[in-house]
Amino acid sequence: SNLPVIFASALFGNIYMWSQFLWSRYGESSWAPYISFLGNFTYENGRLIPVGGLAYYVISPTRGFIDVIGNPVRYLIYAVIFVVFCVIFSAIWLEVGGLDPRTIAKQLVDSGMQIPGFRRSERPIEVILKRYIPAVTILGGLIVGLLAVVADFFGAYGTGTGILLSVGIVYQYYQQIMRERLEELYPGLRRFLGG
Repeated sequence: SNLPVIFASALFGNIYMWSQFLWSRYGESSWAPYISFLGNFTYENGRLIPVGGLAYYVISPTRGFIDVIGNPVRYLIYAVIFVVFCVIFSAIWLEVGGLDPRTIAKQLVDSGMQIPGFRRSERPIEVILKRYIPAVTILGGLIVGLLAVVADFFGAYGTGTGILLSVGIVYQYYQQIMRERLEELYPGLRRFLGG
């Protein structure tokens, strides 16, 4: 799913926004040492540019690969933080979205599926699914995080998150159109597909 990338991007955007707000409001006050953890900024061409703190590391390269070559440590840290948060949000989404092994096992048993050689119960299916679902979840979060980071590094039009979201939406429309065409060609298939 693309949701871990969307959540990580939203978190990074919020960190940047709040650190910028707090620094512009209280950057010169006695709160400055605490705010500098979130971000230090300088004015450049009428804009606040991060020069330190967490905000410095959660901003994707603005000029693509030129920025990455110019400051590789900063963007390596950005990549690691982004991918780690994608994996974390992927695991959270697994539990919140009802995609955990127990819920999937219940859905499979309720639909009448059974694993040959096992009782028709949720427990054996859950045990088998527990071998695969957590690993695939972590791998999926890692892969979509890396895809988004690589697209950001090469200055892809619309950022890596935007590309992943666009591809997901286009593919969803493609599936919907194919399903509707199948239902038009084979009207008896509509009941089978749940229509």
